[in-house]
Amino acid sequence: MLAFEPVTVQTALRLGACFAAQPFRACDYTVGAVFQWRAYFSSAVAFVGPMAILRADYPGEGRFYMFPVGAPAGDAASLDAALTAIEADAAGRRVPLQYCAVPEEGVAALTARYGGRAVCAPHRDWADYLYNLSDLQTFPGKPFHGKRSHLNRFLRENPGSRYVPVTAETLPRAQAFLAEYARHAGMDKPIEREEMFRSLELLDCALPLGLRAGFVETADGAIVALAIGEVIGDTLYVHVEKAVLDVPGAYQAIVSAFAVNEAEPDTRYCNREDDSGEEGLRRSKESYQPIRLIDKYWVTIDPNA
Repeated sequence: MLAFEPVTVQTALRLGACFAAQPFRACDYTVGAVFQWRAYFSSAVAFVGPMAILRADYPGEGRFYMFPVGAPAGDAASLDAALTAIEADAAGRRVPLQYCAVPEEGVAALTARYGGRAVCAPHRDWADYLYNLSDLQTFPGKPFHGKRSHLNRFLRENPGSRYVPVTAETLPRAQAFLAEYARHAGMDKPIEREEMFRSLELLDCALPLGLRAGFVETADGAIVALAIGEVIGDTLYVHVEKAVLDVPGAYQAIVSAFAVNEAEPDTRYCNREDDSGEEGLRRSKESYQPIRLIDKYWVTIDPNA
């Protein structure tokens, strides 16, 4: 059976090299997302050659494998070896052979391998929102009139505000802001409380994990918004995004500033992750005009078909 180990800072860094080779843009295959949610999903990782295999337990749904990643494009042998290892692991543990958060590219590989035995279903609540990076940087044109107005109001009412990257020197201030934010945030649902706690933990580990983080502060040094993310390939991923609600335009300020300051020259897209089925969050993410949803699939291999 596979030798799974917990997701730690060290294993997450090893995962980073595997994620760098993945051709899809699902947030589940990023260092920050895996590390942030590792406890909630009881995540564990095993390595087969150049491939990383993640395992996750979804509350109320059971144990799943994630699609293996890490081999260069066209390395069919390494993918075959990883999928064969997963099959043996599931059989040895006597658990169903089922996959979670499989990107479309992975669905194609699994259906090619298993044919009609692969029962695939998308999960809308876990679909990621993908945006043009330039849209979030400047909020251009009529579709973004409201967002641009909010940002302009923030800039008008807070002259001298600026974006500050999180470094070893500025990390304590960022931690103090997020801790204070957590004390006043409304968290009625267990998933909301979990997300807040894990956001605090992710910020603590952002620098050793090689993540990007920063905050918007006013001229008098008051932090009003913060974000944490990373860049993989041509995509900026946003794992955490918090802003003080009673400061008009603070959310638009951090969305824009993070997209401007943390992207690479060749970054084209921004993934602001899923909405977990929360209606308010869904409306908010839709209002930023995503160019598409990145669907992820739950795939069960029927042993009797």
